[in-house]
Amino acid sequence: MIWSRFNTLFHSEQFGHYLYNALSNTLMELDKDYYDILEAFRNHDCFPEEYVDSDFIALLCENKIMLEESEEDLLLLSRQYFRHALSFDSSRLVLTICPTLRCNFRCPYCFEQSQSDTAVMTSDTVDQVLNFIKSYKDIRHLSLAWYGGEPLLSFDVIREITEKIKSLDIEFEGAGIITNGYLLDPEKIAQLNDLKINAIQITLDGPEDVHDTRRVLAGGGPTYRSIINNVDALMNSNYKGVCTIRVNIDKHNFDRYIELRSAILEQFKEKKLSVYAGHINIATGNSYDHTCTMDMHEWKDFTFEAHRISGQSIGGFYPSGNLDSLCIATTHLGFVIGPQGELYKCWEDVGNPGMIIGSIYHDKPVTNPELQALYSIGIDAYSDANCRECAVLPICGGGCANKRLKRKWLGDEAPDFCSPYKDNLIAYLEAYIDSFRSREICDALLSQGTKKQRDNGYRMISPEKKSV
Repeated sequence: MIWSRFNTLFHSEQFGHYLYNALSNTLMELDKDYYDILEAFRNHDCFPEEYVDSDFIALLCENKIMLEESEEDLLLLSRQYFRHALSFDSSRLVLTICPTLRCNFRCPYCFEQSQSDTAVMTSDTVDQVLNFIKSYKDIRHLSLAWYGGEPLLSFDVIREITEKIKSLDIEFEGAGIITNGYLLDPEKIAQLNDLKINAIQITLDGPEDVHDTRRVLAGGGPTYRSIINNVDALMNSNYKGVCTIRVNIDKHNFDRYIELRSAILEQFKEKKLSVYAGHINIATGNSYDHTCTMDMHEWKDFTFEAHRISGQSIGGFYPSGNLDSLCIATTHLGFVIGPQGELYKCWEDVGNPGMIIGSIYHDKPVTNPELQALYSIGIDAYSDANCRECAVLPICGGGCANKRLKRKWLGDEAPDFCSPYKDNLIAYLEAYIDSFRSREICDALLSQGTKKQRDNGYRMISPEKKSV
């Protein structure tokens, strides 16, 4: 038996001794004796001669902390196979459609290369979109997102495409839309249900005084008050979907996030609305000040502080395994369609001619299969020797596909694609342990007289189980 490369054995000054395994995504609490036993096994691949505890050894094997020598590689191979099987699923078509790349805002960190593009999807291109969808004979499900530019600038195109899709013999699962919210007036809100738009994401950059210095109209002018008024109209309409407010965060505005979140949630309490912080990563070549973006350590500090102040855990502290690392870019039947019918694999590539993989006007739409293959297979972390040795691979999955492609294959100094867990795993686990222990103390106070569980010197913290 060998020690898993995905084990992290650590001593917390505040909380004690622990062992985490990323392959099984489990966390075990240990007393000092068991910690020393595992440390000896990690360093020498064997237990102390006098040690015998078959139950503990069985628990270690069950949670992949100890494995047969070839078992770990076979488990990784199995996960890689599962990822590829999901990626090449031919029953589901995933589309993001950009009816225009025009935008009524001039946000400094956003798609500079396409801000001068005024093209709007024509009726002919709309027909080609429908022909493109119908060309995939085996698909049974269609999921859709509206993107831009600002998609609401071409709301008539959204209406036209949606009505034609609804007439197809296919399960249209509904759509989401990414919008700045400025044009989301009552007339458009009244049509959202019929258009099967069941999820809306609107972006703010902070309270009014901060937002209006960053997300301004193309001709100049504030936008915050109009957006909030539109959100209010949305929340008080018969809209059946959900609304998410994304707050773009960097070094200039992180200290105003809690203030904004609290105000928004108070204004729209008991409504189907949530607020989350989004990490701004600036593309190479953008003139926005790259030094204002947060690195992973700074982002970790921000999320912990937000939790301390508001009780909100941004994204959750306990690692959530990204086992398949799939997105539209890594999905074989996932495409982003531009306003002139050009095809991309990733939202971040929109407006960049060098990242076009084809056109819906061609009989064989994909004319750059090499780029498509790079996104699907070339950036697979399970085939990357360095990633396979990384202790957090099973909960990372390779990180952002777009940034990984640009770094690994295109020589671009894109922002780091690695998971924040890579360098901050123990800090995240300690934050989870703190939360777990607080909940445990509260439960104990509320259930006085309950028989205490037998302590064997070890127990599972996550997933939560009774001590062996």
